[in-house]
Amino acid sequence: MSIFLQKIKNLLPAYFAMVMATGIVSIASYLNGFELFAYSLFYLNLVFLGGLSMMFLYRCLSYSREVLNDFRSYVKGPGFFTIVAALCIIGNQFIMLTGNTAVATLLLILAGIIWLFVGYGFFYNITVSGAKKPLREGINGTWLVIIVAIQALSGLISSLTVGSQTHDYILLFVALCLFLIGCIFYLFIMSLIIYRMSFFLLNANELGAPYWINMGATAITTLAGSLLILHEQHFNFIMDIMPFIKGFTLFFWAAGTWWIPLLIILGMWRHLIMKVPAPISPNGYDPSYWGMVFPLGMYTVATFRLSQALEVPFLEQIPTYFVYIAVLAWLAVVIGFFRHLLDWALQKPKSGAS
Repeated sequence: MSIFLQKIKNLLPAYFAMVMATGIVSIASYLNGFELFAYSLFYLNLVFLGGLSMMFLYRCLSYSREVLNDFRSYVKGPGFFTIVAALCIIGNQFIMLTGNTAVATLLLILAGIIWLFVGYGFFYNITVSGAKKPLREGINGTWLVIIVAIQALSGLISSLTVGSQTHDYILLFVALCLFLIGCIFYLFIMSLIIYRMSFFLLNANELGAPYWINMGATAITTLAGSLLILHEQHFNFIMDIMPFIKGFTLFFWAAGTWWIPLLIILGMWRHLIMKVPAPISPNGYDPSYWGMVFPLGMYTVATFRLSQALEVPFLEQIPTYFVYIAVLAWLAVVIGFFRHLLDWALQKPKSGAS
């Protein structure tokens, strides 16, 4: 078996976080006036999505047993939800950067079908599994991608709902229900993750980039709630519960903001004290680092929309500066990614010769 096929055989389902991260940084850049950079990331993201989709489909056809094992895994299984979130982020890019709602609608339909299959399939498997994992081995930050996928669907539906026709009314009601489902899932799963972090030993390798999704899940929940608030004038059922939606949306933004300093401190401990290599190096690069970039970009976009939804102008200052952090994080990981590819390409002939 060639090295390339071996890579595809072992391809992590969570690799679609690369598309999520690139897409949201593109949107954050566009909202802050960096249009050329935003469009560049948009086209690059189409390449990422196309390449990953082809490799994933090939893996499903050629290595179905490995895919099924990943799907049933407590650790790798939640990674399949990144496919849903990636499609939704790309859909939002099409709406914002090109105005193409037709493609966005097709992506929404595809994401919704995958979400139904992955969501119910994953929870069915872990429920009936005869090989249950203990909490300390079975749950980590990647599980919060479940919430990210739900809120990504809610956000894309809201972005596509622009009128006040009957079908728009129904769609926005679905978006509201998904928003609330995502909120309750966050409270359930986050309680388990806090318990895992606080009462079980975590080494530096375990406490990696996926734990940034602790903040990313709150950020995308804030965005989904903010988009619902911005539809207030057209839909009476949103007007009736508006204080609740506003309070819950701000609640999640505040929770996400609280996470940021702690995650930075833990990251410094991981890289400066425990000497875990940084993602910019070929040896330090890991696909999970895209799970760190996505929350930074999402927090930027969510805060921008929250300032509009709640009509709090001073909040707009945060994304003005935070976008640079998101862009720098994306650059660091993408440099590590391409250095990793180059290092692999240079080693490949040696492996073939041996």
